[in-house]
Amino acid sequence: MVVTILLVLAEPLTEDRLCEVLNRRLLAFNRFRQRLVREGGRYAWIEDEAFDLKAHLEWRRLPEPADQQALAALVGEVASQPLKADRPLWRCVVVENAGSGCALLFRVHHCVADGIALLRVFLTLADRAPHPEGRPVAPVATSLEEQRNHARLAAKTAKMPKLLASGLERMRWGGALLLGFLRQFVVIPETRTVLRGRLNGQKRMAWSAPIPLSDITRIRRRWGGRVNDVMLTVVAGALGRYLRARGDARPRLMARLAVPVNLRPYQEEIQLGNQFAVVFLKLPLDVTDPVARLAAVRARMERVKSSPEALANALMIRLVGGLPNWLERVLLRLLGLKATAVLTNVPGPEEPLYLANAPLAGVLAWVPQVTSIGIGVCVLSYAGAITIGVTADQGVVADPAELVAGLEMEIAELKARADPAIP
Repeated sequence: MVVTILLVLAEPLTEDRLCEVLNRRLLAFNRFRQRLVREGGRYAWIEDEAFDLKAHLEWRRLPEPADQQALAALVGEVASQPLKADRPLWRCVVVENAGSGCALLFRVHHCVADGIALLRVFLTLADRAPHPEGRPVAPVATSLEEQRNHARLAAKTAKMPKLLASGLERMRWGGALLLGFLRQFVVIPETRTVLRGRLNGQKRMAWSAPIPLSDITRIRRRWGGRVNDVMLTVVAGALGRYLRARGDARPRLMARLAVPVNLRPYQEEIQLGNQFAVVFLKLPLDVTDPVARLAAVRARMERVKSSPEALANALMIRLVGGLPNWLERVLLRLLGLKATAVLTNVPGPEEPLYLANAPLAGVLAWVPQVTSIGIGVCVLSYAGAITIGVTADQGVVADPAELVAGLEMEIAELKARADPAIP
């Protein structure tokens, strides 16, 4: 359960400058100076009296030709290594010769914060423009997409008291919530395919080329839906392509995806911790026409949005977290049987940023391993483009670059169908 974030810089970065930025901005969040200890059967955060920033940093060089393949191999190697439990649960690997500059590879345990909060934390390392030493820095603005998401959540939350105003509505919502809560413990195992193999703990990472958000907008305007609907559609298409290439496709084949749902209200101050739920969404893998698949995905997402499943799942997560460890492990193992992959969509800043005066050329992220689910997909937007990061356990998918290629082909086909006149 460790989140991986890669910040690619267009210029090299000295150790002194990096330590200055981390000391001033990252360590301002106390969780990055604290470690976990077990007290009376529970865990508690305490200040790490022996904290040493440089113990969390490692400097590496890629073997020549130092290309994306070499960087992906290094990311997979680091992601396969557990964090040290006797210190704050994060580390940073500085890749000195990544691209024209360097890259900062962060690994942070999910107990520190969820993906939305962590991305905001690491973007506070960056500025909206280069600045002279000692000059005050303006905070990074929240993206319009993130503001819209928070506005939608606030509007939905505001409606709930009105819905619950009458006793009948309270009973109906309470019954639906109870039913949704009980459904979380009903485990219907996912259909067995080559995408549900035995994990071996060796992770492999891959990512797409930047995809202009204008391409996704063109698709949405043509057939409706949101960015998440389009991404779910292309992920289902890529998984279907992967299975057909191995002769493992069959009629009416479905795959269930675990989709995290952000429950954070919008606020300027960054709050760590976890405020999310998960919904399980069944997607058709046998529909080769991406337009028809998008329509099916939109219909399924509308049903999920109108149900109390996300709230019920959030209650279940809190309940399971308070159970004895052995029972918690059993329940989480059972929940891991319910999905083939995890997909998360994280909106980032819309403008280019600078870290220690170096242009931030790219931002990538990969979701953590969730019990026995061997595939994770993270869609992250930055500076007018999205990048899709895919992580896979080697026991399930030996080369996630094949899934990335499938994702890119699915987007290209939707784009061509949306407006054939535009190349």
